[in-house]
Amino acid sequence: MSDTESAPGQIEWRLPRERELRLWAGVVLFAFVTTHLLNHALGVFGVATMEAVQRWRIWAWQSYGGTALLYGALLTHATLALKRLTTRRISRMPLEELVQIALGLAIPYFLISHVMGTRITSLYGYSESYGEVLARIWQGGPAKQILLLLCAWTHGCIGIGQVLRSRSFYARWRDLLVLGTGMLPTLALAGFFSASRELEAAGRTPSPIAADHTMALLVAGQWLLLGLAAVIAFVALVMILRVLLRLRSGTVAIRYVGHGTFKIPRGTTVLEASRANAIPHPAQCGGRGRCSTCRVAVTSDASALPSPSKAERTMLERISAPANVRLACQLRPDHDISVQILLPIVPTGMRGRSGDDLYRWGAEREITALFVDIRAFNAMTRLQIPYDIVLLMNRFVQEMTQAAEAHGGRVDAFAADGLIAIFGLGDEPSRGAADAIRAARGMLKSVEGLNTEFGAALSIPLRVGIGIHSGPAIIARVGDSERGMRLVALGDTVTIAGRLEAATKDYLTDCLISEEAMQRSGMSLRRQNGKHLHIVGRDKPITLYTLEETPVPAE
Repeated sequence: MSDTESAPGQIEWRLPRERELRLWAGVVLFAFVTTHLLNHALGVFGVATMEAVQRWRIWAWQSYGGTALLYGALLTHATLALKRLTTRRISRMPLEELVQIALGLAIPYFLISHVMGTRITSLYGYSESYGEVLARIWQGGPAKQILLLLCAWTHGCIGIGQVLRSRSFYARWRDLLVLGTGMLPTLALAGFFSASRELEAAGRTPSPIAADHTMALLVAGQWLLLGLAAVIAFVALVMILRVLLRLRSGTVAIRYVGHGTFKIPRGTTVLEASRANAIPHPAQCGGRGRCSTCRVAVTSDASALPSPSKAERTMLERISAPANVRLACQLRPDHDISVQILLPIVPTGMRGRSGDDLYRWGAEREITALFVDIRAFNAMTRLQIPYDIVLLMNRFVQEMTQAAEAHGGRVDAFAADGLIAIFGLGDEPSRGAADAIRAARGMLKSVEGLNTEFGAALSIPLRVGIGIHSGPAIIARVGDSERGMRLVALGDTVTIAGRLEAATKDYLTDCLISEEAMQRSGMSLRRQNGKHLHIVGRDKPITLYTLEETPVPAE
């Protein structure tokens, strides 16, 4: 698909290098806000200092070139950002992006009163000096101006952060940058309050605005608010029309390795489909095509897919991706496909440090163990030819591993017909238990897909048993330097998870979850009467819960 083509059901037009235009326009606006806040921060040294530095800022931004650059950037960034908003699906959008959009929509509302009190009043001959403007704001109430400062700065920092986080230097400078983003608005507010109180103590009041000018300003403000409301209504209407067109264009099916199959409206990106169905999918840049963390391998026929856009093709060439690898944030499938998410989401607690080094000599941790095993595997080996068994096992291990790693789990060990995964190494134990239950649900969906795919070749349907238990375990690196070291979990927690898996046959269910795991997951508990498991060495039997009866909240 070319840069200007659209998928079925899409209203799509795209300017050449639109993403770069929006980015650089945003950088110009961010630079303007930064200089404005720096000037405010100097208020701690007095109004005179602010006035002296303001002359340089006015020279830069209110010259012919500076004014054209600033207003051009504002128009470009606002137009392209609103245009992009009409193409976004709000459902399951990351919180960071939702906050950025909300702040971006709030900025014009607060900006109107700021512009009315500065630039428009200057058209009637009133001074734009700091002493005059600060006194006017302080007298009229500074709440809107403070909110404008915080909204604009936070909105800009989120956008700049999404660009920088994919750069190699970002990890080294991240803490310093975060410190700076917090200090500058704090100092700006301190300067604002200090200078305003200085003016108040000196008895300085703003020049009174004539009655006819006040009425003209009110009318102008109402027209600006009406125009803002019209723009927002137009954007909302376009978004609704896009949703209706998507629904009319039909659906396609995406099968995710390790997560099952999902129907999505035609024209939806793979990343949007992941978010809509609560499938963990990394996207460091927020789905803007600036990084490759959301890339997927198309495991079905990739030749009939829409061609990559210029931006996507550039990124794929940069990472030397094979022909079947695509960026999920750019790929809009127009027919049924199968994909595998290539990069797992790194657990929060493990970012920036090596998890394996923490357990070189062993450490006791609260974890959740998941044991998954194929039912009637010995019978299958007798009835199937070796080729089919090997092919099935490779696909089974691939699907189960993907489901575990996508939810922050780590595969501990492989058996002939199953595997063990551990959760909670990088996060709170409660998060690990909830992730294990989500991974189990993904595993069961994947088994349904494997039965569909291998149905004709299987003598008996593929069934699995899953056991999940939480508790203390020894996490250690085990092995030798010649054959490699593996991170494994040792102790009763893993053993009990295995016993729970074995008990699924007796209770005629696919998954059993212990009471300990359910309590730590924070999910709704509903005791299943009569379902208990007695284990030698434990004083009390284990109360059991089944996955089918366990509500799994969205991530």
